[in-house]
Amino acid sequence: MKRVLLLLLQAGILAACAVYALKYLDVGRVLGALSGVPKGRVLLGLLLQCFLAWVVTPLRFSYLCRWEPPLATVFQAMGLGQFLNQILPAKLGEAAKLALLRRALSGGLASATEIVFWERFFDLNALLCLALVSGALMDSTALTAPLGLLVGGIWGAVFVLKFWGPFVEGQLCRLPWAGLTGYLTGVACALRQRLNLRFALSLAGLTLVMWWGEVLVQGVMLRGAFGFDLTPAQIIVVSVVGMAGLSVPATPGSVGVYEAALVAALTAFGQPREESLAAALLIHAILLLPVLLLGLWAVARTGLKAALSLGRNQVG
Repeated sequence: MKRVLLLLLQAGILAACAVYALKYLDVGRVLGALSGVPKGRVLLGLLLQCFLAWVVTPLRFSYLCRWEPPLATVFQAMGLGQFLNQILPAKLGEAAKLALLRRALSGGLASATEIVFWERFFDLNALLCLALVSGALMDSTALTAPLGLLVGGIWGAVFVLKFWGPFVEGQLCRLPWAGLTGYLTGVACALRQRLNLRFALSLAGLTLVMWWGEVLVQGVMLRGAFGFDLTPAQIIVVSVVGMAGLSVPATPGSVGVYEAALVAALTAFGQPREESLAAALLIHAILLLPVLLLGLWAVARTGLKAALSLGRNQVG
């Protein structure tokens, strides 16, 4: 029942976005802006995004996995997780990724959970970094305060595990459920053992390359392809707002949400709405295409029914 309600909500959001676009925007101008984009700039943006999705991201993921799984397994886990997250509610892709990693890693589910935690947490840190940079350049902290509190709170919990790990694990042993106790203790131990300065700096470097690369892709499209008169600071702000919208799983692939976020940011800097929507649609397609292609390969390798079962069984 919950999944049905969620699907209905997502359909409602998409319908509202479509009605708004058709009622309040000049669709002809949107299509005209899309048709006038230089194909060479679009190809450059797509190639940059493919490099990020197919080279940099797997490199970071392999590093997180301590180079244990074969490269094909890394691509399969990444592709399957990203693909299912785009098309299904409830982040079942993360569950499928955990299930595949659980089979491939010597540390089992606890080790897989630790890897996914660091992956998502450092993405949050990178988003905060970009928000801080854009806030400093635009003299605004509106984007940074809530994200900073969240990231700071998680770092606090991680440092508690690092320096008071035995105490935390002792408290976990008081739980009445042996299976849950063993799992949580394993995750806490893995987090504590992995965290050191070298690991944090290495992962931060790879993550920042990924996220600043996303800014570069959007900058190439906004300035190079669509010719928007934006300063580098404004491009960073627009990119941060867009990536924040992309990370909200309100609709499949954040369709409509990303466009609304990007159009709001661009029009705030004086860009026309129709051209802004055209840019948002094309950039969103470029951001999603490498993920979808890798995901389709992973689903073909795994089987759609088996892929869905991985996610559901892991959640269960």
